[in-house]
Amino acid sequence: MDHLKRGRESYASRAWTDAYESLSRADQAAPLEAEDLEILATTAFMLGRDEEAVGGLERAHHRYLERGETIRAVHCAIWLCLNLATRGEVGPASGWLGRAQRLLEREPGESAEHGYLLLPVMFQHEAAGDFAMAAAIAAEAAAIGERFGDRDLFALAVHGQGYMLIKDGRVKEGLALLDEGMVAVTAEELSPLVTGIVYCGVILACQGVYEVGRAREWTLALARWWEQQPDMVAFTGRCMVHRAEILQLNGAWPDALEQARRAG
Repeated sequence: MDHLKRGRESYASRAWTDAYESLSRADQAAPLEAEDLEILATTAFMLGRDEEAVGGLERAHHRYLERGETIRAVHCAIWLCLNLATRGEVGPASGWLGRAQRLLEREPGESAEHGYLLLPVMFQHEAAGDFAMAAAIAAEAAAIGERFGDRDLFALAVHGQGYMLIKDGRVKEGLALLDEGMVAVTAEELSPLVTGIVYCGVILACQGVYEVGRAREWTLALARWWEQQPDMVAFTGRCMVHRAEILQLNGAWPDALEQARRAG
């Protein structure tokens, strides 16, 4: 219990190494419950232990199913899909997406998970070049997130909608939505994983349309977030690349080169 308590407290304070070690010890002493397995999976991801993050989510998924908590099991399956897809593992990602859809179809009524399941659909339309439809799908997901009070879903969906609008040529509308999504990030309302995703995504989008001022502001904010978690591995490479690009734009060539070397 001491390891479990310490692991939870370290997770809350974003002390990722201590959280991982404490939760792992607790898990060795007695298998963790699903909620703590999710925490362990997030901690592993933040430390760059991607395989262990996937394994933790898989265990949490099955544990929720054993307890009859289908919605939470679906939630884990969706994040497994998204994590695997970003690593290029299309087959496994598709399999988890199919499982999530099948399980959710059996559940009565609507839930926030219906909104999360729209995110892969948004990416499918983006891949097909239909950015307007992708933005519409994201808007639908954002409405579900707002309806159910799911801040992570709302931030991801609003961010996605803004990004798709920008790709569709509606830059002003898109940037306004990106800024709205960043409000939850800077207020520290989101989970660590979603925070990193939105930070990196908004900087990339701003650079893509030469919004240098915005990109600089969000890069500095990302750097502050990163510096609060010195043992974090996830997102740090991207953070260093973004910082190098901004330093280059400011003419600070030696510092930009150092950041680029660290990112490599």
